Amino acid sequence: MKHFIIFGLASASLAGCGPTAPDANVAKTSQTQSDAAAKPVIDAVDAFHKALADGDSKQALALLADKVLIYEGGGAETSKAEYASHHLDADMAFLKGVKQSVSARSAQASGDVAWVTSQGETTGTYKDKTIDSASTETMVLRRSNGQWKIVHIHWSYADK
Repeated sequence: MKHFIIFGLASASLAGCGPTAPDANVAKTSQTQSDAAAKPVIDAVDAFHKALADGDSKQALALLADKVLIYEGGGAETSKAEYASHHLDADMAFLKGVKQSVSARSAQASGDVAWVTSQGETTGTYKDKTIDSASTETMVLRRSNGQWKIVHIHWSYADK
């Protein structure tokens, strides 16, 4: 129950999305609000996005909790194994053809739970379709054995 309350507070108080990996496909964040304890959490989120953009499925999966819950496009994947067998490859392929920018980001850590929210834009081409969308993302992470793991992702996109 405690985790649902923390997640609810994070979702209600922060808006977010868009990969923020420090690579050529991602522009730097222009507005960031976070506490000092959130730096390792932001680093974990950035590492996840970089792994996806680089096509490094092993590294991307290493940053996910076994029971990660991923919401996207009205659907849900309820584990790392399910994500790996369904949308992981498509997400990596998608990121090869687009550029993403992050216009706002908030992050906060409280004990062993943290959240990062981002807003941004995604542009480019995927499967011969032009992409020009606003994006939001919420990631909730939990620290276990000193390592931050992503336990929930919510991605949302809207054509501009």
